[in-house]
Amino acid sequence: MNENLGNIICQHRQAKNLTQEEFASRLGVTPQAVSKWERGNGLPDISFIRGICSILGISADTLLEIQGSIVENSDITAENTIKNNMAAEPLVLEFGKCFIPYIVTGLEQGYLKDFINEKRVELASRTGMLMPLLRFKDNLGLGNNSYRILSYDKELFTDNIITINNDTYKQLVTQVVETCQDNYHTIINKNIVKLMADNIKEKFPGAADGLVPEKISYLQLERKLQEIIKNGGTIRDLIHILEEMEESQENLPLQPIS
Repeated sequence: MNENLGNIICQHRQAKNLTQEEFASRLGVTPQAVSKWERGNGLPDISFIRGICSILGISADTLLEIQGSIVENSDITAENTIKNNMAAEPLVLEFGKCFIPYIVTGLEQGYLKDFINEKRVELASRTGMLMPLLRFKDNLGLGNNSYRILSYDKELFTDNIITINNDTYKQLVTQVVETCQDNYHTIINKNIVKLMADNIKEKFPGAADGLVPEKISYLQLERKLQEIIKNGGTIRDLIHILEEMEESQENLPLQPIS
């Protein structure tokens, strides 16, 4: 079953044009975990089944190879369209008509995704910020040469580009990264925080084990990082941030039992 389920995840992930990193980011696990599933070296916890199906746009019956079920709506494309519009995304790039052929080509040929990943690595290296998955969305209601950057449906930046060509994607992505950095205290969420904490646990065993989320919740860590960013600090040294939070908790006076 391991191998079959892994193959199903891999096939549908690739059909959605998601990298292992992008899929893992949306699901809230590490890319290494996804890689293990797809190689048949492990199974996802049952708590992830709903999320896997939602992201891949498949039913649990398809994922688990259960035959003979009847569903109310078998139009997966329509169902995915509905689901994709149910929740506001942390980072969205909307663009007018003139951008469409260039962005589609960039995504199909892969160089657009490569540039995004390059800029995400650069941002993380400089600031410790993990840029969320960027959603591309054409908006024919915008001017043909207009684009805008949204976070949870709030417009953060808008502009026009008079001359659009094959290299315009670099300008767009660079602006997205700058806007993400400038507004990161409102963009960061518990899913991003979990990925950061999981990364620390993996790279530095013992640094966060038994601490997050056992003693420090993801929400508490999110609020702390927001505070640091608002005050102009850096969140790159997450290990010492966690140690300071742990020390603060240990120094709290004991509350009397009522």
